[in-house]
Amino acid sequence: MSKRTILKGTLILTIAGIATKLLGFYNRIFLTRLIGVIELGKYQLVFPIYMFVFAFCSQGISTTLTKQVSYYLGRKNEEKADYIFRISIYISVSLSLILASIIYGASDFISLTLLKNTDCGNLLRIITLAIPFVALKSCINFYFIGIDKPMFHGLSHFIEQVIRIGSAYILSLCVITEKVNAQLAVIAVVIGEISATFIAIIIYYVNKHIKLKNKETNNEILHSGKNNQKLSRQEKQKTLKYFANDAIPITINNLILTLFSTLEAIIMPAMLYYYYNDSDMALETFGIITGIVIPFILFPATITTSLSTMLLPAVSYANAQHDIRTINKALKNCILFCILLGLCASAGFLILGEPICTFAFKSKEAGILLKKLCLLCPLIYTSGNLTAILNGIDKSFFALICNIISISVRICFIFLLVPHYGLDAYAMGMFTSYTVINLLMFLGIRNISKNNK
Repeated sequence: MSKRTILKGTLILTIAGIATKLLGFYNRIFLTRLIGVIELGKYQLVFPIYMFVFAFCSQGISTTLTKQVSYYLGRKNEEKADYIFRISIYISVSLSLILASIIYGASDFISLTLLKNTDCGNLLRIITLAIPFVALKSCINFYFIGIDKPMFHGLSHFIEQVIRIGSAYILSLCVITEKVNAQLAVIAVVIGEISATFIAIIIYYVNKHIKLKNKETNNEILHSGKNNQKLSRQEKQKTLKYFANDAIPITINNLILTLFSTLEAIIMPAMLYYYYNDSDMALETFGIITGIVIPFILFPATITTSLSTMLLPAVSYANAQHDIRTINKALKNCILFCILLGLCASAGFLILGEPICTFAFKSKEAGILLKKLCLLCPLIYTSGNLTAILNGIDKSFFALICNIISISVRICFIFLLVPHYGLDAYAMGMFTSYTVINLLMFLGIRNISKNNK
């Protein structure tokens, strides 16, 4: 993948991501005013379970799909690329149906024992309906990145956000009673995911039709030649084994990482309760952190996330060619760019964070907490791209270890200090954990590069 292709893909994903994030902020403002901060906390509470299921059935498969489709198309082997796409959908959707059924059946148990909130049982039952559609949509979107058409990936997310906001608004108008709760927001998420999946399917088949038409126009003979022959059973088994060798470690890594993140999200409201001695205050504060402050901090990361998405196949290719110079250059440029962007974001949040939160969300507390956490921006943005580089050089397990250490540090701060010092302890834990992960990843990549010379 050339430098021009990476920049082009990053730009497309960034534009689409910024547009989607802006809509997302409007959605959060709308939801905060519609259902209130406490209900927003309940809404946010079910998402760790949702993301855990997504990590198990789709995240690692989608990442591997992008990587291998790009590899096979680079070798002009479209048949293997298509086979990887088909098998990814089959595995991902099958796993999602199984897990969705389990979560649906155990929703009351999960809400009572893990989330410590009985109102979340119904929310979990509703949101599980979206899981199979999310799995299918993820495979299609990451396939588009693999074939160097990231615009479709960004378009799908943008449309999903539009439908989600529209659904929440229409549902709010249809509610007869004045009391509107988190259930409405979750239903809007499900409608958005299902609609975006059908749109992704339509885009896929339109793209396939255009591709076939172009081949016919260029007088190409379909399904001919060595690279377009039907795969034999032995070739399919070999390709599937290669796919599994990539997908299983990445899935396990994402699963463990998401499990730790879920644990963090579950214990945070409980520890805030010990500090405030008020369940509503604890849930409100949790809603502010996860529903307002963190999305604000991650908004500029749209650029770095787009870069890391395009960086993965590029670094993977450089690693296959033993091109250490390219990897080192990517490491240096990414760190400089992320630090510069992070410093600009931190300065902006320090100056404008409080008035923006007060105006948009009617929450001065969110602005105060945003000012406390905004110095995290350079560290958070850098860690995402360092993770992408490690995945690209086949060091996903090392990236996992770094992430586990980082989250463990945060959990220790939350568990031991938040009950006594509140949000100040949480801010210190975040800063310490991201400093640790960046140091570990940077030193690890440097040592790996030196050993491979």
